[in-house]
Amino acid sequence: MNMALALLNRVVCPHCKRLTLRGKYCMNCGKELPAELSIEMPTPQATPPQPPEEQPSPTMPAAQQAVPPPALQAAEAPVAEDVAEERKLVEQLSKLHTWSLKLIDLLLTKEVPINVFKELYEEYRSRITTLDQKRVDSINRISERIRDLTQKSESLKIRHEVNEISDRDYIRQKIELDKELTRLRPKLSILQNPLEIRLADIPSFTESLANKIQNVRSEGKQVGLDDEATSLIINDLQSLLDACQGLVKQHEKIQHEIKKLETRYKIGELKQDEYLAQRQRLERQLELTF
Repeated sequence: MNMALALLNRVVCPHCKRLTLRGKYCMNCGKELPAELSIEMPTPQATPPQPPEEQPSPTMPAAQQAVPPPALQAAEAPVAEDVAEERKLVEQLSKLHTWSLKLIDLLLTKEVPINVFKELYEEYRSRITTLDQKRVDSINRISERIRDLTQKSESLKIRHEVNEISDRDYIRQKIELDKELTRLRPKLSILQNPLEIRLADIPSFTESLANKIQNVRSEGKQVGLDDEATSLIINDLQSLLDACQGLVKQHEKIQHEIKKLETRYKIGELKQDEYLAQRQRLERQLELTF
């Protein structure tokens, strides 16, 4: 029954050709759906016997109505559990990176003895290396699976377009593929942000890393670092800066999409409610740490 209901209330958007829920707008591209696709199909139910007249049903208290049914709570719970391992790994990495960066700041301001700095820095560096290798391995494994599922989805779309499979079979199989992709993509997004930084903060963070590299290069000898230690720290900071480039691109892409939205709205292509809804969706992404 649940699968049948899902099939009834999902349609293919005529604009982006992707699967979406029935409604006023496509949840993928944000464009308005035709009227015949925006009307939600009624839930098939057996006709209940007519109750006797003048028998008012008791009103459920508002507080009780607000509590989701147990079945819904159980369905939502696995979402957090699915990413628990990835989130734990990133939390550990984030703490170590934060401690390491603060330690460098203390060295540059001469608030920590050089021998204490070296001991702690090597400890953090060793732990970061171990955890980061695990993170990279997980990214590669998940990325490969996502590519495989995406190829299957594209193949399915073509088979549907040439009428090899029916609309019903296409939607059923697409839901299964999307279900696994929906489970994997949050894992990948979390792993790609080892510092748990909001996308909105990425420009200022990368700028601070670049400044720290320059400071270590110019002031390293003054605070007791030899050439080898200076080079090691600079390479570590540069690697961290390079690891942020994927997030930088995401930030730039979202900002670019916001500018495009503004332009479409100014020339009258988008209505105000469409513009505001799509802009809000993009701005929410900037607040994410994944």
